[in-house]
Amino acid sequence: MSDDEYTPPPAPDGLRERGLRLWHDTLEELELDPDELLLLEEAARLADEIDTMGAALDAGELLSKGSRGQPVANPLIREIRGHRLALSRILRQLGATRPGEESGERSTPSQRGRKAALSRWHGDRAAPARPQWSSSPAVLDDYRQAFRGDAS
Repeated sequence: MSDDEYTPPPAPDGLRERGLRLWHDTLEELELDPDELLLLEEAARLADEIDTMGAALDAGELLSKGSRGQPVANPLIREIRGHRLALSRILRQLGATRPGEESGERSTPSQRGRKAALSRWHGDRAAPARPQWSSSPAVLDDYRQAFRGDAS
């Protein structure tokens, strides 16, 4: 085996189906440093916990009794939401990309919303092809001739 070949580390003990899938799928796409592997392990464990809580919620009721006997949302709903948020933050920190994004090109929610709105309202006209300006000598000469040498 050569030095430039990357062998992904084995999955940590105790991961279940979803955690193992996240571990293997992520390491197929990314080569992670040791500190990032710790984050990935936490993300995989969070994914497994989300599945466990989801199964418990499916087996139980959406409503439970509050301190005064009133109906309240099952506390698992809040826990699942918190785990999903933590999982998404860890995956973002690891640099996982969304479909349509290239690595290093992370768009903010407002940028994605603006792009979706423009596409919805204007279709293909939303992102007109911009001219690619070049600084090659021929292009600059054409520009100078067009403006009679005023541009320098």
